[in-house]
Amino acid sequence: MRGQKRPKYCVFCHPLDRVVYEDDELIAFHDIKPDAKVHLLVIPREHFGTVKELTSDDIPIVKKMHELGQRLLREHGFEDDNARFGFHRPPFNSIHHLHMHCLGLPFKHRRSGKMFPADGARWFFTVPQLLQQLEEN
Repeated sequence: MRGQKRPKYCVFCHPLDRVVYEDDELIAFHDIKPDAKVHLLVIPREHFGTVKELTSDDIPIVKKMHELGQRLLREHGFEDDNARFGFHRPPFNSIHHLHMHCLGLPFKHRRSGKMFPADGARWFFTVPQLLQQLEEN
């Protein structure tokens, strides 16, 4: 999607409320349907499509997203041992704008653990898995 025309309407390009952080590159906001005690989404201001469109040139933005997510969850009282960070892979994402899930555990629903597995899955990249793939390609 990057470098192409932005879609007519992208709900993540206009997170008018629920915003907890924003700067020139990133925006973080509460998920409208939280799957965990705290469920934030971190997105780049630039409209990236999905993880499939990322290249090794995008490693810095993924790292910044992760650092911000970690910091925000720490501010909410969560450390890495009770937090989860990652990206859904197409076709398992519902919004076509790159977004990282930042989950402060426990999960709210039993199914959430399967949607956001700690060791990743074919539908969910953990941040280290995504970074490794980008470094290898």
